Amino acid sequence: MIEDGLRIVGSAQTNRAMEAELVRIVKKALGRRPVAPKRDGTGQLAYPWDDAIAAVALTYHRTSTRVVRDLYASSARRLEPLYDELVADVAGDGRSWTEGLASISVEVRRVDEFAAGERQVVGTVKNAIVDGLARRGKRVRVDGERPDGLLVARLDDRGRMLVGLDLTKGTRTRRGWRTEAGEAPLREHVAAVMAMEARYDQRKDLVVDPMCGAGTIAIEAALAARGAPVAAGDRSPPLWPDARPVVIAGDRDLDVLVAARHNASRAGVDVIFHRGELTTLDRDHLWALAADAGAVPERGLVLCNPPWGERLEVADARLLYGALGDWWRSLRDFRAAFLVANAEFENAFGARWAIKKPLSSGPLRGYLFVYEP
Repeated sequence: MIEDGLRIVGSAQTNRAMEAELVRIVKKALGRRPVAPKRDGTGQLAYPWDDAIAAVALTYHRTSTRVVRDLYASSARRLEPLYDELVADVAGDGRSWTEGLASISVEVRRVDEFAAGERQVVGTVKNAIVDGLARRGKRVRVDGERPDGLLVARLDDRGRMLVGLDLTKGTRTRRGWRTEAGEAPLREHVAAVMAMEARYDQRKDLVVDPMCGAGTIAIEAALAARGAPVAAGDRSPPLWPDARPVVIAGDRDLDVLVAARHNASRAGVDVIFHRGELTTLDRDHLWALAADAGAVPERGLVLCNPPWGERLEVADARLLYGALGDWWRSLRDFRAAFLVANAEFENAFGARWAIKKPLSSGPLRGYLFVYEP
């Protein structure tokens, strides 16, 4: 069966953030609102195919990891009928999705419930695409290293095998500006999700990350504020070129700050860097730093990914998270969002969250805690 859909793919539990961001950037870029999507699990959004919206998502959508054009669907449960259906669909497909493609590669995801292994599914889909295109007089070769087009096959929530063209040509969890990541770096798209879940508004919010590490959260917040292209080196114009976000990144480690400053320079954003402990970033000092930058934000927002998981002993975690809670309360009217995967955080922080939801940036199960003053 021929499909024609736009699929926005991200991490689990990010549907809400991805949908909100797509509305924001499409309204700015195209002057209209996308239709409501179908949610496929907790990390995928399905829309009708729209060339213009796909182009906007591919260029500017920061909270997703892939942008895919759904092309074909099959309810086959075995390899032979899957091949036959795909060959027939591809051969009879008059769309121009193959334009400019001289080579392809295929990868599969979420096919554990199919009656064949991953390699067999890859081979079947690959052969069906090549043979179906050949019947249309279109010759493509298979290139596993540098293909012109990447096709992704996966089972959807209804058990159908969906085959789509991955417009991003693989996951874009790394933008290209972060050359010095440090220990256990936060994935860039997760930082973008944090900002969306915390309702970051660059017109009103001063953003501060007091434990910035490689600067990922601060840099992503600054890039999102301008509506900058996702990929480093993309020369597409930002959606909000006149935006002047106020973003402060602090850390006590000088070497870490030097690396973060280098990353910010590569990303092309202005971030205010501050060396010192939590207590040196008191409320008055934060507003003074903003004033020195020529800005007077209406309110403050803490976005932070403190050390978590296996990197901390229990006693150290309680001390760190308790100090972090005391510092946040001293800011009085700042909202906050923290991403952690340590069971000690919730009690040690000492405040009642407004939102708690699963969100991970690696193998450990993490949670995003959002606090209101």
